[in-house]
Amino acid sequence: MKEDALFYVGQKAFIEKDGKVLILFDPIEGLDFPGGKIQEGEAKDGDASSLILPLQREVREETGLEIEVFNPFAVWYHEMPKGHRNYPKMVYLVAFRSRYVSGELTLSDEHNNFRWVDKNDYKEIDDGSDYFDVLEKYFNS
Repeated sequence: MKEDALFYVGQKAFIEKDGKVLILFDPIEGLDFPGGKIQEGEAKDGDASSLILPLQREVREETGLEIEVFNPFAVWYHEMPKGHRNYPKMVYLVAFRSRYVSGELTLSDEHNNFRWVDKNDYKEIDDGSDYFDVLEKYFNS
């Protein structure tokens, strides 16, 4: 019998504004999306909003934006690479469709660049990562 998997639960917001989705760039990993791991005390038994509120907090911290969160559309495992501040953690990520509500985009020190992409130009940022695979699923689902 296999051992139980040990991983963190994280969430990523695919924030849409004017038909484009916000992409962030991590100086070590490259392609990224706003979001992060659920912190201690945030997940509450029987309360589905305990998934949404941490995602909104992470987006605010990383971008300064307020978002509305919709249904998840993808899940995947992601192993943090060597050199990353979270290495060697394994994260089970849930991708949520989201919509920009308000705020001026201001990056935290976790990311060094951003770009808004749409269905016509998202392939320009194909880096072969699992993050790009989920972006492709977003635009093709």
